Amino acid sequence: MIARWMIIGFVLWLAVTLAFRFVEQGVFTQGVAGVPLLLFAVPVAMFIVTFVLLRLLNVDPADRGEVASIFALPGLLVGIYEINSFHIVFPNLDPSLYATFASLMYASYAAAILAGVISSRMGQKS
Repeated sequence: MIARWMIIGFVLWLAVTLAFRFVEQGVFTQGVAGVPLLLFAVPVAMFIVTFVLLRLLNVDPADRGEVASIFALPGLLVGIYEINSFHIVFPNLDPSLYATFASLMYASYAAAILAGVISSRMGQKS
């Protein structure tokens, strides 16, 4: 179970990284449709994706918090390299955006872990 969820987490991390690598620079713009929207929408999307995956793949409610943590782990670990080498990994983005990207990334993985904990609590019978 652990290896499968680490692989799923790595695939999701890779998809998100490639999306930001090849996306238009305009995603990180100021204003309502830029960074503020991203800082809200991406963690919410990560919460929903995690919550739905846990349910669709029939993860036992007692294991959902642990599974979500394992799911987030590859992104958290590889994210350290992404932040440290932001200008190399994302040459299409302004290098000064590394802190914004780090905030976005870690908020998203926190949302994934939170989804596992909440899903686990919702699945337990009193």
